[in-house]
Amino acid sequence: MQIRLRALRYFIAAAEAGSVSEAASNLNLSQPSISTAIMQIEEDLNIQLFVRLPSKGIRLTPQGSEVLKEARQLIATVEEFRASVDAVSGQMQGDLSFASFLNLGSSYMSDIIKSFQDQYPNINVQMKDYNQQEIFDALLTGKVEMAMTFDLNLPPVFDVRYVATKEPFAVLPFGDPLASQESVSIEDLAARPFILMDLPHTAEYFQSLFQNMGLAPNIRYRTRTFETVRTFVASGLGVSILNLKPGIDSTYNRKKVVIRPIKQRLRPLKIVLLQYKRLRSRKIAETFANHISDYFAQTP
Repeated sequence: MQIRLRALRYFIAAAEAGSVSEAASNLNLSQPSISTAIMQIEEDLNIQLFVRLPSKGIRLTPQGSEVLKEARQLIATVEEFRASVDAVSGQMQGDLSFASFLNLGSSYMSDIIKSFQDQYPNINVQMKDYNQQEIFDALLTGKVEMAMTFDLNLPPVFDVRYVATKEPFAVLPFGDPLASQESVSIEDLAARPFILMDLPHTAEYFQSLFQNMGLAPNIRYRTRTFETVRTFVASGLGVSILNLKPGIDSTYNRKKVVIRPIKQRLRPLKIVLLQYKRLRSRKIAETFANHISDYFAQTP
């Protein structure tokens, strides 16, 4: 049995796209090239990798899912070997698949990746934006090698590296009476309509800030995006709590929000780097992790 690495890359691309035609388009190849590679792997392994769904693309079989994990690990090992060889000549290069929690991506990742590329121009960080549960799934299936997220319900199967702490704060409409105070209480926020960041694990965290004080938020609106929370607050539709502060107080709807500390000591969120314990960490990943740690150490 001799399976070519190129065929494995085509298989991974098709699995991630859920479509042979889309994988071919992404790789700038013909559909027959992708199909032939998949059929060759199936023949060599004597298993079926995909279920073909008419007009709906392809879906991994249980065996295909296991092969996908191993294929991703093998490709990562090959990339590590290549990076080790390059290191002999003083260079470091290769690809790193990385996931960032949605709000962290917009807040930090552009600066992190730009400064990293300036230092390591031959390392290509392939970043994906996910919510918490999507990050867990991507790490467990080998879709990404490392992730940056918050310390929310972290499974014990991950290696965890803490890089920063973010305290919760109140987000208020400009001109609101609460905004004239130096700080606000959790009771003040519980009495107002609340705009909830409604993502897996994230929503539970914000609600727990009230529940731990014997209170319940008056949830008026739910949204999955950071900026929608801010625009709803800016429009006077309610108040909210967040842990990340953009560099400006204006929002997409050209209005403003005011941030104030919360009087009670509430559980902060910690920004962490995650890797699946069963996968050996590559030098490229360690280099990027160190760069992220240094970035937060130097960022106020």
